[in-house]
Amino acid sequence: MAQVNAFNAALVRLGFNGDTATAIIDEGFDNLEVLSEVEEDDIDQVIKNVRETRRVLGAQAQGNITFPFLAIRRLKAMHGWAAELRRTGRQLNVGLFVGAMITTAVMRYSQEAMRTSSTEDEVIDKSSLT
Repeated sequence: MAQVNAFNAALVRLGFNGDTATAIIDEGFDNLEVLSEVEEDDIDQVIKNVRETRRVLGAQAQGNITFPFLAIRRLKAMHGWAAELRRTGRQLNVGLFVGAMITTAVMRYSQEAMRTSSTEDEVIDKSSLT
């Protein structure tokens, strides 16, 4: 339970309101270990699932659930940070993802996103070379 509370607090630090943080946790993203094990596309899918569920519920949907752009970006940056900690065998501690660490992780995420998009344009069709 302590991990869930710490993860909830981290989601709020990232910019999600309490209702949205609870919705993310209800989808199974309830600690840093889970976040480090999924793909970035899974984060997008969770957001899509929550939005779709609320659309179906209509007026019966409870709470004020929103997904601010910057909060999503920070969550994806936290995902990359957690995956790097796991890859290098360091301890996962969501309480360390604060202040300058968030800023650094967002910058790394942005750089990686730019690198990925720039290399997508450079895919060479080897069949045309023969």
